[in-house]
Formats: sequence, structure tokens, C-alpha cells
Amino acid sequence: MVNKLQGNYANLNALLAQSVNNSNQTSMPTGLQSRAHLAPSTAIITDEMLSQFSDEQVDEILNQQLSSLLTISSAPSGSNYKLSSEEVALRTVISSQQEGLLKNERSDQLIERLNSSVKNIQGAYANTSDILSNLGQLGFNQKTFLASSQQRVERSLDPFMESFNRERYEDDDNYGFELSVKTKEGDVIKITFHSAQGYDEETGETTDEFSVSYEVDGDLSEAEHQALTQVLSGVGEMADEFFKAKQSAYSRYVPANQTDLDLSFLSNFDNKQLSGFDLYFSTSEGNTADADGALLGKDNELNLSYTLDEDSEQQILEFESVNGQNNIDFSLDMSTIGAQDKSQMQQYIKALDKSLEDSQLNSSEKSTRSAFGHKSDEVMKQGLAVFKSAFSSMSSAAERYSQIESVATKQFTNGRELVANLVDNMITRDPRYQGLGSSDKNSLGDGISKLADFDAKFSFAMDQGDYIATSTTKLSQNTEYQKSAGLTGVTQDKAASTRFNYEEGNRSDIPPDYYDKQENYTIGTAVKNNELVALDQAHEVDVDKKVYQFNPEISQYELKKELKETTTSESNIRVINDIWLEKNEDIYRMDERKRLSGVGATNEFRTTSSYSHTQLVTLIGDLDKLEQNKEAKREYLAVLSQVNNFMDKSK
Repeated sequence: MVNKLQGNYANLNALLAQSVNNSNQTSMPTGLQSRAHLAPSTAIITDEMLSQFSDEQVDEILNQQLSSLLTISSAPSGSNYKLSSEEVALRTVISSQQEGLLKNERSDQLIERLNSSVKNIQGAYANTSDILSNLGQLGFNQKTFLASSQQRVERSLDPFMESFNRERYEDDDNYGFELSVKTKEGDVIKITFHSAQGYDEETGETTDEFSVSYEVDGDLSEAEHQALTQVLSGVGEMADEFFKAKQSAYSRYVPANQTDLDLSFLSNFDNKQLSGFDLYFSTSEGNTADADGALLGKDNELNLSYTLDEDSEQQILEFESVNGQNNIDFSLDMSTIGAQDKSQMQQYIKALDKSLEDSQLNSSEKSTRSAFGHKSDEVMKQGLAVFKSAFSSMSSAAERYSQIESVATKQFTNGRELVANLVDNMITRDPRYQGLGSSDKNSLGDGISKLADFDAKFSFAMDQGDYIATSTTKLSQNTEYQKSAGLTGVTQDKAASTRFNYEEGNRSDIPPDYYDKQENYTIGTAVKNNELVALDQAHEVDVDKKVYQFNPEISQYELKKELKETTTSESNIRVINDIWLEKNEDIYRMDERKRLSGVGATNEFRTTSSYSHTQLVTLIGDLDKLEQNKEAKREYLAVLSQVNNFMDKSK
């Protein structure tokens, strides 16, 4: 079944809904926002505000600020005619373009002038607001007047700017959208969308041509229709955000490239009807020029694939976004067995934020700036926000799947959840507990996580052509169950790593700096008769960092500083017959080499090393009972040996 639509592009989400409706599918809500307008904040109007500057007085100050931007006199010959602020703003744009034409500037230079004019106008409004504020004359009425005036100017400029650009970039502006959804029965639904934008010289109007095709390979049930609609709704909102930056490229109210992609709809993915989907977005625009004035295209692409494999009880997500020189790539494999664990979720999110901070601070000697630069850092933060959304949504989906699947629920309830609660009670409420000496540094969180197991990788790269700066974060959780001779146990491994480095390129002026941090937390347990009899924990952090400097005498980079640091903490607890035995060990090692002079021989280093090692054994209980009662002592030692063997086999 194939359905095609053609006409003027208005709203991608609405088009998808229309396409589905024409194929007897359930409609979906619209959501693509073409523009977000500034709305003045409400305030209580007082007598003091009413006595402040009038609209005419505010307009006079604004007029002066805007008039200072005029580069060529363009006032009409009538000496008594006074331009309004909006007219002055538009004339600053025209006068700037006239000046560029008189200088025979190229089209890309004229476009640069156009963008500068818009920024200057915004600055004039901001200056007026500051002047009024300093005079104590910026009240509700004055803010409303300025906001309304600026809004009218930008509305007037939008058509002019779009026509100006499209006349030069005819057929260079287009959107691409492809969605393929696979049902659990094997049927495939494909939706494609394409929009090419240009300029009609005969009519003097901008044109937007689009086509939508809808194809179904197989027959869909009503339940499948409903599941498809749910996916289309979530994907439609993603499309709105992805294309919003392109649509609002000239608006100060929706900053370009500040997208907010949301993958929360994955938490309600209908695994009974669907098995996954593949998604592709793209925009292409000719917005730069080479040395000869020829236009160069700028492509932005997003690829997403989500699959739910019930046989392996796994969710699989692949995501890649290419935006100019920035590339965001992440993968997330997650089990469908898990439960809610808000504290652990917050701990993992905190670990992700810390990894991003480590990458930024250690990619440069200057703590105020990373190697990626401010703009790319913001893009990296946006990408990490998308990753967090996927992580949270898939965890919620796993919780829902566990409640649906009776086998998974039984396995989880009788296994990890019970042990997790026992462990939590011990490490948070038992006054005898000493635990890991450096638990405050454990970004992965103490105890057993109830969340679904996962293996995740987030990568950000900035491609400068002849070198690539990359930041990679990995996060994982793996849980295993054991049962033997009346003992049951859960062993869980949590791991996080952060690495920044420069990939090999053609430039010799890029230092081979790198920063590598590995963190691991392992917890093992043994439970007998619903009581926790053994708890082993180990936490380790390894840091490896190298910083290089350029030596002009030999025209190459040489090592400036090298740091290796390892922190290890272990805790082993046995609670048998009311006897508490705990062993704690903490080890810290640091080795640093630092060049003494600015440049020079490679052996001119100062080496600093540090090492510390502490051990503590705690024994609490009725020890006299063991000493006086040989039977009790034999029983204690026998159970202790059994538990130790169980724990050794679990490792």
C-alpha cells in the first residue's frame, strides 16, 4: 500500500498524520513549531509604573539607538517627515545592503551584512532597555512597548531575509525524513518525506515543494495501528525539534541549533505489537562560500535505530548525529529486566555529568576552556542530554516489561530485589558498618542497583579536517545470580570510563594530549534464610594523563607532564551467628613526572611519587561464647568456610 502527497510544506507532523489518515490509519497530534515568539512577562501595574516614560519617550530613545546604525542616509526629502523606530530599523538593513552593493561585494558578503544588521538591531533594543533601566524608567509598559516593537521588526525582516537567501540558494535548501517501523509479526511500515525550497523569479515568491510517501508491507491490525501512531507522535516531536533550528535560523527567540530532542516516548514503546524502528532526518543548506564565491553545502543528519529482541531480553539503541564539524555517536544495549531505582538513576546521571566535566577540563591546560570550544561544548551537552533521555526512558521500559513478563518478574523479585534491600539496610542503617573508606568518591554508587543491566557508550568528536578531537564515555552494569548449598547470591559490576584524545591527523601543531579515567565498583553477596551473611565490595579508580608542549628547537612536541594515579578500596564483611567480621583495606598510589624547564632535554623531569596503605579488621559479637562453647565454634568456622568458598566461586 503506497500513499503520496504533494503541495506546500506547512507542518511535518501534520503531514504524517494526513498521510496515515489517507491510509485509514489513526491520526497523530500536530507539534512542529515554526517559531516561538517573545511574550512579555506579566507584572502588577502600579502608580509608579504609570508615571514612568511614555511610549513616545521610549520610542525617541529607541529611534536614536537605531539611527546610529544607518550607514547611508536614506531619509525622504520631506524635511517634516519623522521615521518611526520600525522604519529606521528596516532602513538600517537597506542602507547596509546599499553600501555593500556600492563596494561590489559578493553574495556571501552581503549575507554576512544582513546577519550583522539583525544583530545590531537586537543590540539597539537591548541598549534602550539598559538606558531605561539605569534611569529607573523600565516598567511593565516600557518592556511591553519594546518587545512588541522588536517583534514587529523581526516579522517584517523574516520574509525579506528568506527571499534574499533563497534567491541565491535556489534548490539548496531541503529536508529529508525517513521512518521504517517493523511490527512483531514482521510487517514493515515505511514513511518518507522530502522538501526542496527555492525562489520563483517570475512570481518573486519563495517556494516550498514537498512529497510524502506512506507504504505498508502487509496488513496491520487495529492494535498495530495504535502502536504505530504512538511511535509517529514521538518521532514527529523529534522532527519538530530537529528542523526547528533550520526554520528559525533568523529568529532570536529560537536560537539556531539549540535543539531539545526527547526520547521519552521509548518508555511506552509497545513491545507486544512492534519490534523496532529506524529513523533518519537530514537538512542541507548552502550557507557558506569558498574563496571563489562558490556555495558550499552544510549537511545535518541524524540516524536512530531501536530494536527490542525478546529472545535475548535486550533493547538495542544506536544513535548518530552529524552537525557540521560536530559528531555525536552513542549506543545503549539494555536488558528488559529491571526495576525502579531513583537513587541509582541519579547516581549514574551524576557520573555522566562528571565524565563530561572531566573531558572538558582535561582537554586543555586552561580550566576555563576545553579543546572543543564553547559552541561545540554546548553541542556536546545537548547530545549528552539526548543520551540521558534515552537511558531514563529505556530503564522505565524495562521496569514495565518486567511487570508484564511473569517469568522475569519472578526471577527479579526472588533474586536481585531481595538482596538489594538487604544490602541497603546494612550499609545505611547498621551502626557496625565501616564500608569503603573512599565511598564519597564512588561516583557509581554503593550497593546493588535494581535498574536493568546495560552497556553504553557516548562519543563526541569535533572534526577540524586535519585533526579530530574526541571525547568518549562508557558506562555499564552487569548482574549475575548464584545458588549453591542453601546459599543464594548476587554479584554486580559497575564501570565507568572517560577518555579525551586527539586522533591522528596531518597537523603537527596539535599535541598528542590524552586523559584516561577508569572506575570500577564490584559488589558480591551471600544470603542464607533471607539474611545477608556476606558482603564484599571493591572500588578502584585509575587516572592516566599526558600533556605535551611544542619545542620550536626540534619542531615537534615533547612530554610536559605525565600523571598516573590509582585509588583502591575494599571491604569484606561476614555476619554469621551474630558475629560481625569486617576487613577494610585502602591503597593509594600516585606517580607524576613534570618537566623542569620550558623546553629542553627529555630527561629534565622532576618525579613525584606517593603511596599509602591502610588495613583494619573489626570483630564484634559474643566472642566468649565461641571460646567457651567448642560446638558453637566448630559450627561458626564451618559456616564461615562455606560462605567464603561460595564468595570465592562467585568472583
